[in-house]
Amino acid sequence: MPAAKSLKVLVVDDQQTMRGLARQCLKRLGVVDVTLAAAGDQALEAMMTKKFDVVISDLNMPGLTGVELAQKIKEHPVFKATPVFLATSDAYRDQAAVDTVDHFVAKPFSVADMRTAIEAHLGALT
Repeated sequence: MPAAKSLKVLVVDDQQTMRGLARQCLKRLGVVDVTLAAAGDQALEAMMTKKFDVVISDLNMPGLTGVELAQKIKEHPVFKATPVFLATSDAYRDQAAVDTVDHFVAKPFSVADMRTAIEAHLGALT
């Protein structure tokens, strides 16, 4: 049962407004340690310097897609246990994504959806 204020979350989205919306949803849940990245390569760089409890990534981004980012995370010996949520407004259920990501989160984000996703993988937030 993690305390929301102790969670470290990485949000990856090429759209600044979506990164901001995700940050606001997480803050409303009590998550204060939110790192933002605008691209998959930036996310991987951030992961080299800080351990995250969960990664929330957009699906469609220039460079690495959300699925490709998730694959790189899951292939990495240190990061592979980190839950990766794929955020998309599409009804996207490509088999590669289903096999790689831990959870799908609908865009635009809602606080309830974010709570459900986090609690499904980390336990009830306190």
